[in-house]
Amino acid sequence: MHIRRKYKMRNSIEVCEFNSSKCPGQERQRRPKEKPSSERIQKNNQRRKQREAARMVEEYFNEDDLVLTLTFRKELRPADMGEAKKIFREFANYLRKEYRKRYYDLLWMRNIEVGSRNGWHIHMIANRIEGAEFLIKDYWRQYGGVYIQYLQDLRDQGKDFGEYIAKAPITCDRVVETSWSHSRNIKKVEGEDVIITGHAMTDKPRVPSGYYLDKESVHEGITADGYPFRTYTFRRLIKRRVDRKMKPSQIRRMQRKKGGRKCRKKMAAGKC
Repeated sequence: MHIRRKYKMRNSIEVCEFNSSKCPGQERQRRPKEKPSSERIQKNNQRRKQREAARMVEEYFNEDDLVLTLTFRKELRPADMGEAKKIFREFANYLRKEYRKRYYDLLWMRNIEVGSRNGWHIHMIANRIEGAEFLIKDYWRQYGGVYIQYLQDLRDQGKDFGEYIAKAPITCDRVVETSWSHSRNIKKVEGEDVIITGHAMTDKPRVPSGYYLDKESVHEGITADGYPFRTYTFRRLIKRRVDRKMKPSQIRRMQRKKGGRKCRKKMAAGKC
């Protein structure tokens, strides 16, 4: 028997098929069990993190959302990763407040990277609202420059979202230190497992209604333990956008809160 694991996202369904460890299959014998090296474990964990990051991008962001590269001037480079995190935290807090003034929630994913020549920069993905580019450039000019792209640009360039936003030294020799994180309103996409009886996988994936099979996403191979596996992705024919504007109840609550503060100030002055 084998397992079919589905990750359902807003505009795509990622499918992973692999044999259950309880039944290696008749066609191939399982390899002798061996202890994996620490480097192999680290690489596997990093690839898993990159796949999780790519699914988050697919689930929570639109194709016209922002892809930012925030650079530091040489004299303003952070002393260490702790200082870089503090700088980004202040930047994210500023953006969150500006987004809330316009009744939108801020969603972000970021990776702080240090190059081999001590060049610091931050890769960031954030949902776009009207005027966001000007807010970002106006704030970040105190540290350095901003290079702005959009998610569709990365897709056109054939880049993997997970590898772009969650790279690490174990799999990328261009960086010596990284720190990946995301906002709290972005959750991990959980998979749904279905157990399929039988020793062999189906010859051809069944495409659900309203989707098409992305042929470039089909990969087949053998795991290090000798098990066959296959991964592929279905993409929605008509894409759905996600609107991150606050719910009307949240907006009314914010407006009442603002009005209450103004009234209390007037009461203190004897005008309310």
